[in-house]
Amino acid sequence: MPLPHWTADGVLPPGAHPADLADIYERLVCDAPYQNEREILFGALSSYLGVVCRIIPSGRAWIDGGLALWSEEPPGTVDVVLIPDEWGSLKKLDGAARAALYGMVTLRGAIIGQPAMYLDQVQPVHGLLDGYLCVPGHEEVWAQTWSSVRGPYGPVEGLVKGYAEVRW
Repeated sequence: MPLPHWTADGVLPPGAHPADLADIYERLVCDAPYQNEREILFGALSSYLGVVCRIIPSGRAWIDGGLALWSEEPPGTVDVVLIPDEWGSLKKLDGAARAALYGMVTLRGAIIGQPAMYLDQVQPVHGLLDGYLCVPGHEEVWAQTWSSVRGPYGPVEGLVKGYAEVRW
């Protein structure tokens, strides 16, 4: 199912819009400015989801960030929140799979050892993507976050946007 067209405000209409990667490519890359930058972000998203699907048996990914906005400025990142269908399956992951999953989420305020250093943020896919994991019961918080539009000075009052939802 193709993603809806951009609104006059340069956003998708409010709500979660089911999509596959071809739909995302069509609307968020081909039908928006800065296609070269968008191609790079789409490649990061595609690779990221490919790895996530091998770790998490089934779920949804909500796609947002600069990639999901039609803007006069080049997009900087793509944001993804992962919503596993069964949280219990993550608790059963073996050590290697668990480490791989942790490598797929953005860390803020991380302290790294050997040598010790503090990092404001650690992002997957060379910093092109912010990945988050939604714990059960927090879906509405993420929906509100993904629906808000941020301007240079914070949230834009009265403007609500939509986002793509990929299922696997």
